[in-house]
Amino acid sequence: MNSNEKFERMLNLEKPNDRSEIPYFPQILTWAGTCSGISQADIVNNVDRNIEALDLTFEKIGKPDVMMMVTLHDNVFIMGLPVRVPGKELPDDALYQFVETDLFEIPDGGEYERILQMGWQAWNGMMMCKIQNPPFTSPEQLMARFGEMGQNMGKMAAHFCPQGIAPLSHTACAPVYDTLSQMHTMEEFCYDMFDYPDELKAAIMKSTPDVIGQTIGMCKQVNGTRAAVYAMRSSATFVSADAFGEFCWPALKMMIEAFWAEGIRTILHADGNWLPMLEYFTQVPKSSVHFEFDSATDMRKAYEIIGGWQSMRGDVPAAMLSYGTPDEVAQYCESLITDIGMKGGLMLGSGCEVPMNAKLENVIAMGNSLKL
Repeated sequence: MNSNEKFERMLNLEKPNDRSEIPYFPQILTWAGTCSGISQADIVNNVDRNIEALDLTFEKIGKPDVMMMVTLHDNVFIMGLPVRVPGKELPDDALYQFVETDLFEIPDGGEYERILQMGWQAWNGMMMCKIQNPPFTSPEQLMARFGEMGQNMGKMAAHFCPQGIAPLSHTACAPVYDTLSQMHTMEEFCYDMFDYPDELKAAIMKSTPDVIGQTIGMCKQVNGTRAAVYAMRSSATFVSADAFGEFCWPALKMMIEAFWAEGIRTILHADGNWLPMLEYFTQVPKSSVHFEFDSATDMRKAYEIIGGWQSMRGDVPAAMLSYGTPDEVAQYCESLITDIGMKGGLMLGSGCEVPMNAKLENVIAMGNSLKL
């Protein structure tokens, strides 16, 4: 059984015949530099060196079944926040840093009215131009940067897919709620949820169809079937379950159902604690969502709520990969495989990203846990 078949069977909640049929996805971004000995400056700023670092890393740990077909250069661009990068604002081997900065210009909820007047794509594009270093001065520059990103993703896919590695997703987006939270800063955004709830909800619901249309269009261009959705501010780490139901879920549900109607599954990057929110996802079609949990969400409790209805990936903790032992990693993986994996709907992997200081022997132990 090849990697694509493992991945699809898991997404469809099919039970594996043995552990070797459970797909494996260690999310490797910055750690490729650590493992390969190539500087962070090189892998962030040079696409070819990024690919070289991943090749060298896979020589040491073995090829995964699944990976993100996105370069670090584009990952730091698409997050929608000002960023400091190694080799420029930071030392060559430093971890890149997002700088949460309030980008809103109109006070008292006025920015939401501007979104309604301009439309989401124009407003978001304006903000994306603003945060570049140096700032972009025309929409054409931003479109050219998105074009470069598409070419880089194609280059990654052309290199790794023939090696039998399946792409995690074929395009990506973020809910409007989460994008606004990042651009306004978490503190100011929370105030707006209390002070200007109607204006905020109107902006979210009016803008979400634009995000849906663009995402479906990009997915169709490459005959894709999976869209990554980065709902990184919608967990219980940031909002209450009631606030999630009021501000986040209506638009997120709209996205999931619209994607599913077009044959596109939502790959939900679910950092933070999602347990209080998971019951909502029984309202959307079976196997329409694949969750990417980090260690903040208890996988076993999550399985009690959505097991057999939605699939999940995780969740070897970053701290364990950095400071644990191979035996601890092996035991943790064995428990996940036994308790969840053999029931179907689990992709084994790191809890979010393999950290930059992970031990090589621990990452190897994580992959070896699926060998017969």
